[in-house]
Amino acid sequence: MSDDDDPKDTPKLPAIQSRILDASVEIEQEDPLEIVYQHSLFCQVALPRRRPEGRTFERSYRNGSVCMEAGKLWNGHQWVEQPLPAGPKPRLALMHIHSQAIKTRSPYVDIGRSCAEFLDRLGLNTDGGSTYRLFKREMKALAACRLTLGYTEAGKIITLNTQPISRFEAWLTPDGDYAPALWPAELRLSQEYFESLQEHAVPLDPRAVSALAHSALALDVYSFLARRLHSLQKPVKVTWHQFHAQFGQEFKDWRNFKQEFIPAVRAALALYLTAKVEEVTGGLMLHPSLPPVHAASVAVSHGLAAQVRATLPAPLTIKPLKPVTVERFRTLYPRCDPYACKDAFDAWLDSKKPPCSYDAAFMGFAKKWIKGKF
Repeated sequence: MSDDDDPKDTPKLPAIQSRILDASVEIEQEDPLEIVYQHSLFCQVALPRRRPEGRTFERSYRNGSVCMEAGKLWNGHQWVEQPLPAGPKPRLALMHIHSQAIKTRSPYVDIGRSCAEFLDRLGLNTDGGSTYRLFKREMKALAACRLTLGYTEAGKIITLNTQPISRFEAWLTPDGDYAPALWPAELRLSQEYFESLQEHAVPLDPRAVSALAHSALALDVYSFLARRLHSLQKPVKVTWHQFHAQFGQEFKDWRNFKQEFIPAVRAALALYLTAKVEEVTGGLMLHPSLPPVHAASVAVSHGLAAQVRATLPAPLTIKPLKPVTVERFRTLYPRCDPYACKDAFDAWLDSKKPPCSYDAAFMGFAKKWIKGKF
């Protein structure tokens, strides 16, 4: 072995960069074994990334808004004020909770019987006591907070007042020091939040989520792109000022925000391999793209068709594609998902007159969809 081949002389990538690279290679080579979910509103209007001042937090963008109020927890003797949840840990916990609720179609969520087991499910480091303390502090804040969601749907302006977690006994058990205490087996989501989640869940690749677990901003960017790109019908330019208004309200100067935002975008794109995003003068150009998770490929590859279909929102039309059409699509476009194209086609048809031949119209639409014209 020459000196050039000596492993000691081989420069090592930083841990975060190495983790993202490893996850990117795995995503490119293998389909995911499962799917995790985020509420679509949190993909558009993010939770606090840094601890806000005061007891309330508001973030609005276009037709969506989140208002959070810090709450209190009963410790067996008195009510204890909790801060507002902030940072990546509440995001990861919500994704885990959302995923279990979607998969089981129940507001009762199994959270495991120990803090270590729950943290392990989220891919967080469980080696030190500081991890337990920080995680439980944020989760207590999340369990106590009250959430108001505002959004527009089907021409209606909706305000949803809810407390996401309506019963969470785990955080009421003192554990003395920082050793993990045993938890009850489940928590319960409020019915209002559970029903909203069923209608507005966005599928994400758990390997990407785990690789970005160090950064609340990178998780927000990945979640935003997962929701936005798949719903586009034509390219859209989003300026740095618009991104600043949506994601960087804690930054007074948009230029400072841009310096942190661009690395987060690059990290997200390294894991969202089908995303079509380019940097242009003054911002980013977003192009219609396949979603980061293809439910059909997950089902076919791992025999989870019934389970996956049960977790997804109902399509806009119940008209199925003929098997011969699906086969033809896959022959012509082997790298693309026919069902993702079908979702886009159904959305496009929603305001059109029904075609004489659904399958023939679908194949005509597919030609343009593949080129990014829809």
